[in-house]
Amino acid sequence: MGTIKVEKGGVTYSAEYVLNENVVTVFGDGGQESTQLGGMSEEGVARMLLNNLIRKGHIEPDMAP
Repeated sequence: MGTIKVEKGGVTYSAEYVLNENVVTVFGDGGQESTQLGGMSEEGVARMLLNNLIRKGHIEPDMAP
């Protein structure tokens, strides 16, 4: 399991992801996104899936320190 971070509009989002049998799954607060690895890197696919969760409103931004 790994962690991926994305910044959108000055706000940082992070999520855990896992690679299992060539499928990357990213876990958000209100759902998850999965897709096959294909020709992209594991982190690249996880970043794309995290962006999907952000767009759908299925993940909350990280809290400021």
